[in-house]
Amino acid sequence: MHKPPEEFGRVMAKMPGPFVFLLFPFETMWVHARTGNLNLGDPAPDFSLMKVDKSGYVRLTDLNKRQPVVLVFGSYT
Repeated sequence: MHKPPEEFGRVMAKMPGPFVFLLFPFETMWVHARTGNLNLGDPAPDFSLMKVDKSGYVRLTDLNKRQPVVLVFGSYT
């Protein structure tokens, strides 16, 4: 299933109980993340994300035209 996380979450919230994962074995996100072919030093692929206030989207290429961009991925829990 290749749907945005929000849409997938809405669908899964209506599913009865955890046994649904036995009936419908969904692939985890890390399976897709590890299939990439980026190497150290490669430019990041373009992507767009909805703004927090949902007023539009932000694209990596649009930001990169104006100033250098640093992407930091991590867990802040």
